[in-house]
Order: sequence, then C-alpha cells, then structure tokens
Amino acid sequence: MRRGYFALLFIFINFVPAYADSAAVQTVLYFGLSRPDGGQVEEAQWKDFLARDVTPRFPDGLTVIDGLGQWRDARVQPITERTKLVIIVHPASEDAARSLREIKAIYVKRFNQISVLQTDQDVRVVE
Repeated sequence: MRRGYFALLFIFINFVPAYADSAAVQTVLYFGLSRPDGGQVEEAQWKDFLARDVTPRFPDGLTVIDGLGQWRDARVQPITERTKLVIIVHPASEDAARSLREIKAIYVKRFNQISVLQTDQDVRVVE
C-alpha cells in the first residue's frame, strides 16, 4: 500500500507545473490581424507564427481567443479589427519577459504592425 502511495505521489509531483500553488503572472498579448496595406494576417500565417514563435517559448501551455479589437489611430478615428488574444500564465522571470519581447518583435516585423499590446496581472496558480 505504501509503495503505491509513493508512486502516485511521484507521478503527481512530476505533472504539476513548477509554479503551481504559487505566485505567477498572467500575460495577455493582443495581436491585431489587419495589415497597413489593407490585407489581413491569414489564419495559416497565424497558425505558423503560433507554432514556430510562440509555443516553443511557452511550451507549458497557452490559450488563444478570437476577438474584435478597437483602438484610435493618430487622427482619433476608431479602428476595428479582428484580433487574437494569447493568454499565458508563467513564472515571473527574466526568461519569460525576454520571450514575450521576442514574440512581440517578431510579430511586428513579420506582419508590419505598429505594436502588440501586452497586459500583465499577478495571479496565483491553484490546481
């Protein structure tokens, strides 16, 4: 009986993220899909970007939500565009901050964007 208990405990410990039941950061990245030339970032391009540039930097998991964003341009005109929100819960670390900066820079350059909005919120991971 004790042997089974220790095996189960070992399995549980190995499958719980290192930051479970501790402080973490929830980052939301807002990726606009409209391009300055009037085109759109296509779904296949988005999926490739997600697979090649985002997921390898945060392999523990993330959530993608389709949205409709609105912001004002320099002429104070409201701009509405399709948006992808990527939610990542991660430990507060310089590695995570660097990865987020890299992801945003790649997206801005590849898809000729002005910026990628980022919000951060302290959270507690509970499993």
